[in-house]
Formats: sequence, C-alpha cells, structure tokens
Amino acid sequence: MAGLADSGLHDYELIKLSADYTRGEVSLEMKDPLGQPESLILGGVMSVEMTRTRPWGEGSYIVSSDIEESQDGIKLAEIQLNSGDEIRIGYK
Repeated sequence: MAGLADSGLHDYELIKLSADYTRGEVSLEMKDPLGQPESLILGGVMSVEMTRTRPWGEGSYIVSSDIEESQDGIKLAEIQLNSGDEIRIGYK
C-alpha cells in the first residue's frame, strides 16, 4: 500500500475512520484504486479532526494526502476528499 505522504493515497476510497481512544490509535479502512481493501493504523494519536460538510458535493475518494512534521516531532497527517472534506490526525 502507498503511504500518506505526497498524495500516496490518491484515488483510494475512504470506507471507515475509527478511533480507539484508550490505545491512542486511528484506523482508516479504504479500498485501493483497484477495489482491494486496505487499512492504515496510526498510533500515538494526540488529535483527530474531521469535517463532513461536503462543500464540493458527495464523495469519499482521497484527492490528496500528506504528512508534515513539526520541530517538536509531532506529525500531522492531512487528507482531503473529493467532497472537499478534510481529515487531520496529529500523532507522534
């Protein structure tokens, strides 16, 4: 499976996003561009933000994904869907 950085998840379909607060994990269940199931689990999660306002209309396909890292070692995964909605996950 491709990674989050540099739009590596482009054209993957987001099926489910779930969080395990106790374990500090976020799980993304997706289908790759060929329709095969894929999952990605991020650990050390400190924050999760998600919109579902659909400013561009219906859609659940990933347009872009990337990871930024701050000077203090916190990573921020950013995912944008073709609906215009965004998911941001801060983790170590």
